[in-house]
Amino acid sequence: MPSPAFPRTLAGLAAAAAVTVAVPLTACAQSSLPGGSSGSIDTSLIPPGSLFPATPGIGAGEGVAVVEGPAVETETVMDGLTIPWDVVRAPDGTLLTGERGGRVVVQRPGEEQREIGIELPGLFRQSESGLMGMAVDAGFAQNREIHVCWSRSLGGERDNRITTFAVDEDWTAMTKVRDTLTGIPLGDNGLHSGCRLLTAPDGSIYIGTGDTFTGPAPQDPESLAGKTLHITPDGEPATGDSVVHTIGHRNIQGLAIHPETGRIYSAEHGPDVDDEVNLLEPGGNYGWNPDVGGRYDQNVPMTDTARFPDAIEAVWSSGAPTLAPADIEFLGPEWGEWAGALAMANLKTQKLVLLRLSDDGRSVVDASVLLEGEFGRLRSLAPEPGGSLLVTTSDGDGRDSVFRVSPSGA
Repeated sequence: MPSPAFPRTLAGLAAAAAVTVAVPLTACAQSSLPGGSSGSIDTSLIPPGSLFPATPGIGAGEGVAVVEGPAVETETVMDGLTIPWDVVRAPDGTLLTGERGGRVVVQRPGEEQREIGIELPGLFRQSESGLMGMAVDAGFAQNREIHVCWSRSLGGERDNRITTFAVDEDWTAMTKVRDTLTGIPLGDNGLHSGCRLLTAPDGSIYIGTGDTFTGPAPQDPESLAGKTLHITPDGEPATGDSVVHTIGHRNIQGLAIHPETGRIYSAEHGPDVDDEVNLLEPGGNYGWNPDVGGRYDQNVPMTDTARFPDAIEAVWSSGAPTLAPADIEFLGPEWGEWAGALAMANLKTQKLVLLRLSDDGRSVVDASVLLEGEFGRLRSLAPEPGGSLLVTTSDGDGRDSVFRVSPSGA
């Protein structure tokens, strides 16, 4: 493929860490480097703060009113981790997190955290790829199954895939049951892998994928990149004859379902402008197409209504600068006047943003900003009974944690 166009540049990063950047620094949005950029970097090798400085004071997106938010309490529940990409909670209260490098850590109620055995042959860890999203199966009480999205390069085969594992009763090992969905493209440098999983109340699974830094992929109906996918727990299409649910996405990092309306939302990275939260409509096109003259050129609109008149506009857009949104989750009734708000973890801007949506769910009324710079980069959210959220940090080199944030007095 011809070389991509990169008119935007960053300077002064080479001295920040002894790492090798395999692609131009403007290749990828905000998941790794400041200014909305990333490369093929093992973030566990980078000293704290050298490439991930907080970006305070930029609010909650262009034109969004920021108001006083709820008082919260925090508590660290797991620590000493390195890029714990996701965290899930089993029905018995056990917490499970997987580091991007392949280590899986479990904490049962009343016990200390410890490793749990898992085999991921050919795990490809580079840039934004590795062990990523996790989801507890809706039938876990009967089958003890957990779905894992990870990057694999083995025997000449490369993909991002969903593999389903069964956990033993003592939480000592995860045994492979099946490869539930294979063939999600994996970029050469591991860029834009997406890989967020969401278990719906009906037991089906939604998957957010990235465009793998490949121009034609987001608009190609035959590619699983730059999409949301919708499957049964066995990997079959949940509806219709295709697993593709929506198209035209750049790099989906978050998925959430509103507990009352059933509306499903995604959060995704923009290039150096226009992160988005989208209300997903089956068959919808969200307008990302970086294929310009056969080149990957990300100087195009996130939602390109000129090229795609039917493209669905975002519910929320960061404008400039970007916030680097990661996971999203809806708040429960314990959050009082903020019940029903969409909580959004952010990487580059190191904060939790609460977005209050309009009644039709298609716009933002106002927002609040919490925990700015207090825990570093925030990546994944998981709800708990009682209204609290589990949050993973993403700073690398054993500095990461899973912490709990709760409304004060809940």
